[in-house]
Amino acid sequence: MIPDEITKRIQQTRRRLESLHDFLESSDFAFQHPDEVLPGPDPKASKAISEIERAVGQVPEALKQFYLLIGSVNFNGHHADWKGCDYPDGLIVFPVEYAREELAEFLHDEAEYCEAYGSFRIPIAPDYYHKEGVSGGMWYGIPVPARSADPPLLEEPHKTTFLHYMEIALSWGGFPGLEHADAGHTWPLPALRKAAIS
Repeated sequence: MIPDEITKRIQQTRRRLESLHDFLESSDFAFQHPDEVLPGPDPKASKAISEIERAVGQVPEALKQFYLLIGSVNFNGHHADWKGCDYPDGLIVFPVEYAREELAEFLHDEAEYCEAYGSFRIPIAPDYYHKEGVSGGMWYGIPVPARSADPPLLEEPHKTTFLHYMEIALSWGGFPGLEHADAGHTWPLPALRKAAIS
């Protein structure tokens, strides 16, 4: 996948996230962290990416463009009238600052870190248990240095790439846990899906 194609997909993803955010807000969805929903790119994102690349190698193009064009997203939350799904798995992509903090951990004891994880990895999101305050597994992460422009998203149940995970999440209206919801759940899935279509 060439950089222009990735940029185009990230731009489309941004529009879909903005549309979904507007729908959720107008539906009185209670975001867990309102200031983190779609705050926009970090002005220091380019500097942070360069810092990571100098220390450990190339950041995958898809993640790099996400940081530069979208920044981060956090749709975690609840709605009083939407029932029947204990783990909706609201879409989260941490801001680039999490990557810088993880880099500090890596550089503090590289040998121990690599023994535990194999190589440096950028934190992307907590797993669906942790999103609901329940002790769960390892966070979703992306290995660096990059081996492909659209990298694998480690620990995520679909065993897919970063960009494809975004597509999966948006195909479920930003809440991929609805794939496993009770048959009679009251989440407005058709409206969520419509809002997430660019």
